[in-house]
Amino acid sequence: MTPAPLAQGFFLERLAVATALGLVIGLERQWRQRAAGLHTSTLVAVGAALFTAIPELVGSSDVMRVIAQVVTGVGFLAGGVILREGFSVRGLITAATLWATAAVGALAGAGLETQALAGAGVIVTVNLFGVPFANWIARIPRGRENLQTTYTLRVACSEAQRESVRSCILHQVHTTSLTLGSLATTQAANGGLAMTAEISKPGPDQNIGEQLRSALASVAGADAVNYDMAEQST
Repeated sequence: MTPAPLAQGFFLERLAVATALGLVIGLERQWRQRAAGLHTSTLVAVGAALFTAIPELVGSSDVMRVIAQVVTGVGFLAGGVILREGFSVRGLITAATLWATAAVGALAGAGLETQALAGAGVIVTVNLFGVPFANWIARIPRGRENLQTTYTLRVACSEAQRESVRSCILHQVHTTSLTLGSLATTQAANGGLAMTAEISKPGPDQNIGEQLRSALASVAGADAVNYDMAEQST
């Protein structure tokens, strides 16, 4: 038996709930000045609600298939706000928020307004208090064995010495417990080359950074060798 089409009044009510909840979730993102703020979160919630309501509007019972497609589509949208910068990844919280906001919109569009309200409340609460709580956990002292040290090496050299410097870096990595994250070469303002390598190792520094700098400085033609070091808990 084909279900009766959704009444116009109920549709508008669901759409209003999805819009309001999307605005509430987006306000927190906008306050933190994230890439996907009030506008984007609201549209995601509204769009999910509209797609979810379509089967009922046309008298179909195929709601779950539509919701599955909404989840896939929002996954692609959320992936677009994730950015990788060296060893750091930004945008994961915003992407997860967009994904969860679509679920809130889908609940509202399916007529589950109470559940949608509860979901929005959890999302906002987690975003408001999750970051401070995570930062508090990160400040808890840990044993030195849980550390990972990351080095950013910068070497200025000529075009003729590019391979020598590169080979020296790779040799240091392959003969130790170091892990090469990235190795990039750019043109310097003086016509030479600027080579940047991001290298990591488990545990504390143990003077490895200075050893890397000394090894590179000994390469003929290598100039202005320097590095930055950061220790992070794993």
